[in-house]
This record gives sequence, C-alpha cells and structure tokens, in this order.
Amino acid sequence: MVVEIIGGAISKLSPILRGIEKANEYIARVITWLNIVMICLLIYHVVMRYFVGSPSTWALPLTGKLFVPYWMLVGGYVLLQDAHVRMDVLYQRLTPRKKAIMNSFTYLLFFFYCGLILIYGWDWFWLSYIREARFSGLWRPLVWPLRLIVPVSFSLIILAGFSNFSRNLYLAITGRELE
Repeated sequence: MVVEIIGGAISKLSPILRGIEKANEYIARVITWLNIVMICLLIYHVVMRYFVGSPSTWALPLTGKLFVPYWMLVGGYVLLQDAHVRMDVLYQRLTPRKKAIMNSFTYLLFFFYCGLILIYGWDWFWLSYIREARFSGLWRPLVWPLRLIVPVSFSLIILAGFSNFSRNLYLAITGRELE
C-alpha cells in the first residue's frame, strides 16, 4: 500500500523531472560554446604577445574568468549523466535496486552539502554586489557577475540531484525504473 502511494507520487513528478533534465542539458550545450570563445581569446593573447610584441592585459584573465561558468554550470548535466568520478569497487557489484538504495541515502548528504554551498555562495555574491567589489589588476572588472555563477550553478546541481534522487527512490521502492 505504502509502496504504491509513494511510487505513484514520484511517478507524477516524471514530467517535472524531464523538464529539469532538459534544462540542464540545454544549459550545458550552450555553455560548451564558451570553449571556442576561450580558445579565440588565448590565440589572440599569444599572437599579440609573441608576434606583435604587445601582450593584452585582459585576454588571459578573461579566459580564466570564463572557465568558471564553463566548469560550474555544466555540473548538473554531468550529475544527470552519472559522469562524476567515484570509486566503484563495491558499488559496481550491487544490483540496480541496491545501487538506488545507496544513492538515495547518499543524496541526503549531497543535498545538505550543496545547500550549504548555495546559501554561502549567495551571501558571497550578494556581499560583492552591494560593495561593488572588483578584481585586482589593470582591467578591474566587477566581481559579482562571476560570483553569481556559484548560486546559479548549485541551484542547477540541486535540481539535477532532485531528479536523480527521485528516480533512485522510485527504483529503490518499486524495483522498476521511472519512465
């Protein structure tokens, strides 16, 4: 009885879970285009430095700053693809249902950890926003746009985690994959 109630409730979330997954996939596809921008910036910097003799003061730091959203905003997609590094010595020997049970418990720690990063990341962003903090150096861009990436990316990661958690919980309870 309880299994059917919980399983039915989770199965009703299926369209929402698919939406979360599609949103993370779309963001990852868009963000991967930053690779081309970063490569062009590095080529520009190298050409200006070694062939023209006038290195840019902004191309190299900008490339480093663009790597942050590239790396962080695809975290939810990587989580959904189960592509994070983990030690599979024991895990690989488990049945799919036992893996789902283990994942369901570990996602509770995951939500706690990511929730803390989201909360403190927001504070970190907000403090730099109200203070109009700037990076050091000649260019001195504002800090807050880059720091906003932390709460945004961890919101996406938490949503992806919710999707995975729901799917794992459904498998753990019913023994079937969620459609």
